[in-house]
Amino acid sequence: MSNPGSAIVWSASGGTARVITGLEPVYPEAYVLGPAYTVEVAPGDNLALHHAIGLAPAGTVLVIGNGAQVTAHLGDILAQACAERGILGVILDGAIRDRPEIVKQRFPVFHVGTSPAGPDKNGPGSVERPVTLRGTRVDPGDIVCADADGVAVVPAADWDRVKEAITALEEREAGIMARIAAGEKTVDIYGLKELS
Repeated sequence: MSNPGSAIVWSASGGTARVITGLEPVYPEAYVLGPAYTVEVAPGDNLALHHAIGLAPAGTVLVIGNGAQVTAHLGDILAQACAERGILGVILDGAIRDRPEIVKQRFPVFHVGTSPAGPDKNGPGSVERPVTLRGTRVDPGDIVCADADGVAVVPAADWDRVKEAITALEEREAGIMARIAAGEKTVDIYGLKELS
């Protein structure tokens, strides 16, 4: 399995993966795949995020519920802190700031816009509890895949099945691309019915 995109993950899940839409990648090629370490921050406050960065195991993805407040909850300092601790990326239902610096760091962040306004650090907040981003629930340990298409969320218990399906789907799609390059029509490849 290569680095599958969120669309491949969703398709390989048989349409059972949950989807988060409306987040933008901090740079166009941003990509992350890994288990969710969930964080809930209070509106306009990122105390819980600071704690999460210190607690999250390397190789996880911070998934931050916040309700898309206009205050930026993450900037270049916290992005750098994440990278140094081996956190793979951040999926945030809210704004960021210091975007040019985060782009230079090439740290993958998926967010809702930007804001110059910085957060308080008073709490409350929580870590490793279910969070909701843009109406979609993410549980601790769910596998999240984020790229320019959006975010696909697969329950941890389903991931082995989905991984196998990803490999098969990638092989199938490579075959379809080869057939298209050879001149075949997609209506024939897929066996689609005639227009009525």
